[in-house]
Amino acid sequence: MVFNIKGKRYRLVARINFRRQLVFVKFFGTHKEYDRINVEEV
Repeated sequence: MVFNIKGKRYRLVARINFRRQLVFVKFFGTHKEYDRINVEEV
């Protein structure tokens, strides 16, 4: 899941395991940094 934070200034990519009630933060950065990564591989 991708979340926009602080007026779309930052992005957070996370994986959520609902069964175990866990959230794994995979990436946090600016939109410019987000554009340089491959979200599927993070």
